[in-house]
Amino acid sequence: MEFRDFLDNLQEAGELKEIAEPVDWDLQASAICAMSQRVGGPAVRFNNVKDYPGLPLVGSVYCGPGFIDWPQQKRRMQGRIAMGLGLEPDTHYDELLETIIDRKKSSIRPIEVEKGPCQEVVLKGDDVDLYKYPIPRLHDKDSGRYLTSHVVLTRDEARKWTNFGIYRLMLTGRDSLVQGTAPRLIKPRHIEQMVSETSKRGEAVPFAVVIGAPPEMTMAACLNQPPGAGEYSLAGALGLGSMALVKAKLSDILVPAGAEIVLEGHIYPGDMAEEGPFASISFYTDRVQNFVYRVECITQRKDPILPFVAEGARPSDSMCLLSLFHSVELTEFLRMCGVLVKYVTLPVEGKLCLAVVSLAAQPVPGLPGRLGKLIFGMSPFVRQVLVVDPDVDSEDFCIANTDRTFKANFERDYHISRGVCKPLGLTENHDFKTGLTSTMIIDATWRMDRAPETIPRRVTFESCFPEEIQKKVIEDWNEKYKLSPKVFRYEKEVAP
Repeated sequence: MEFRDFLDNLQEAGELKEIAEPVDWDLQASAICAMSQRVGGPAVRFNNVKDYPGLPLVGSVYCGPGFIDWPQQKRRMQGRIAMGLGLEPDTHYDELLETIIDRKKSSIRPIEVEKGPCQEVVLKGDDVDLYKYPIPRLHDKDSGRYLTSHVVLTRDEARKWTNFGIYRLMLTGRDSLVQGTAPRLIKPRHIEQMVSETSKRGEAVPFAVVIGAPPEMTMAACLNQPPGAGEYSLAGALGLGSMALVKAKLSDILVPAGAEIVLEGHIYPGDMAEEGPFASISFYTDRVQNFVYRVECITQRKDPILPFVAEGARPSDSMCLLSLFHSVELTEFLRMCGVLVKYVTLPVEGKLCLAVVSLAAQPVPGLPGRLGKLIFGMSPFVRQVLVVDPDVDSEDFCIANTDRTFKANFERDYHISRGVCKPLGLTENHDFKTGLTSTMIIDATWRMDRAPETIPRRVTFESCFPEEIQKKVIEDWNEKYKLSPKVFRYEKEVAP
């Protein structure tokens, strides 16, 4: 699916709002998207950007409201992500999780074509000028203007491998961008390994920054694949179709034929510059030295659209994408290790630090502790694991929190690490001297020595009234009585 087709689908579903009034690229556009994210609103397209006539911006494309703040909100956290995969916006979290896991099992190879809309306009030499695009300034203490919604393709010619990645890029000149650094990385990312290896050989790394990439490419870039993996084929599997690709102008990298803008160039050995501060997911990052992208060619559509992420404002595109796709990885990992789980979810309210794990059956002794340690060993983000029974809805964070205190004994079922601690992750904002944090596992499942027939039925709207009464009340609430807020959700109860 091309990016602009995705935007058309969002608009048709009421998930995209167009603004015709003049809007400033300097803070104002980002602030509007931040407010839309706060209230669980739609994606926003700005058609009249100050200083940039005819070049629209679009933000808050993949995000939705969280699980706890807006229980009556029609939109789901994962709704627009589901639409990017060709599903309905009201697709339940469980169904979307299993759909992604199922699609990942099959690869669909891309198709190379001779030309595409992404190369309708080709700019080289003195015509390369990144200031001709409405790259926004997102936060008032940021060090500059940032590209935040794109996929970076880098090529390892020795292994004939193209890597996908999503990294913020700070604008530092008409033809230069600086790589954004993720805080507290335990090990280098693939792009950093690639740059290091080629620099030792005195070679440059070719890149293509795809702005307005197909949704399935963006989502594939969120998944952690081993070096050399076929990421084009993974993207095709997620989108259920072969991606149409064209050869880049300066390298053997293949780029999506329908992309909005493609920035091409090289990362040269020893070419470094300062990046930051930047308002990341939960705090401003520090100033650091990082490598520079030298843009030597720009290809684009005749009428390109530039997307961006209003980072840090709850919950942003990055938060929602990482929440879902890291949950996919953890669910697959636990099942591979023999732990039967119904789902794993990282609620956006937990800033990726908390994983809620629903067991598919009553646990055996030691299972919650084992799965917690598996997650801590695999995840660079999670520091707390909450284990719940299978009757807890994955979208009902309120119930999960209730079970934490209702079922878990504070002395017996709360397990906090002593002595052995994990390094601070992506979002923690404490323990700066040691650089370490503790971990916690909470077993909020029914006690294993309790007979199943004695487990009480969960008291909810769904369990207390017949299905026909539930439907009538919801219909009358919205249409006849016109009570507020509107009630949109109707979920059939999952039996314990």
